[in-house]
Amino acid sequence: MRDKLRKRYQVQKEVTQNGRFEGNIALSGLKRLGELVHFEEPGSTDRNVAVSFEFVRNEFDIPTLVGHLQTSLDLECQRCLKPIRTPMELDFRLMIDASDEIVRQSSLDTLYSDDGYIDITEVIEDELILAVPLVAMHEDAACNEDWPIKDSQPEATVKENPFSVLQQLKTKD
Repeated sequence: MRDKLRKRYQVQKEVTQNGRFEGNIALSGLKRLGELVHFEEPGSTDRNVAVSFEFVRNEFDIPTLVGHLQTSLDLECQRCLKPIRTPMELDFRLMIDASDEIVRQSSLDTLYSDDGYIDITEVIEDELILAVPLVAMHEDAACNEDWPIKDSQPEATVKENPFSVLQQLKTKD
């Protein structure tokens, strides 16, 4: 693995050299993701996304980006509206500049380069945004004091059958 992450990578060069990279990207540098998460209080140390990825060729001989991400995000609990720390660990596999025909044949998504270059921070940010849960909530439903929680099941009320009167009218033959 090479030591230092760069922002942009030339796809063909990295594929021919079997480029493997590993490092950290600051969460505060991912602006679009920042709209979905709570960042730490000012003055605290910034959290990072641990990233490892490599450039390979897949079975269709298409350049492919294969990687792994690990971090934790502070999402907003939908019950109490306070931050909830959510660990995120995901793998991704993206073809680069694949044709529509190959995309239909493959089960992988594709990533389009900008004149043969990709911006790895955009890829990482996109993958994290796609992995954010739609509804984040604390496991304990009592996180919001104003949210009524009943410990027991509501008692089932026994309703009288409106046709029970007809039972008396039945004749026995």
